[in-house]
Amino acid sequence: MKKMYVSVLVLTAVLWISACGSSTKGVINAENNKVEKKETLKAGEFYQYEIVLEDKMNSISVEGEWRVLDGGDRTAKVFVMDEENFLKFEKDEAYKTYYTSGEKITDNFKIRLVNKYKTAKTLYYLIIDNPSENDDKKVEFKLLMDYEWGEGTR
Repeated sequence: MKKMYVSVLVLTAVLWISACGSSTKGVINAENNKVEKKETLKAGEFYQYEIVLEDKMNSISVEGEWRVLDGGDRTAKVFVMDEENFLKFEKDEAYKTYYTSGEKITDNFKIRLVNKYKTAKTLYYLIIDNPSENDDKKVEFKLLMDYEWGEGTR
């Protein structure tokens, strides 16, 4: 009987902590709707940044800007893709993108990504690919994200 009482207390505590933690999950503020990063990519490597749409979000508009700051011919390739196509990209299989830069030094883009699964998270990926086999590259990117929530969620 004592073990059951302790189990119930532990379960109650876990549920209470989970509920407290999830109350701030849906809050989008200036700290997390703007991203500014600099990364160094080794020759032939890519960098991935996850764009997460929470379960009650309808969509997200993403304005992006990127540039190669230093390294070799200073060109990179940038893509935005969903999780399914990211897995194909990693395996060198044919994939589809929502944005493809081509091989450039810098570019801007604006896209709208839709939440495919209203009851679960939807993941998209920003990929910065260093196509050079010889040169490391330093890149920077900036994202400004505007989230659209479902009715009654905010």
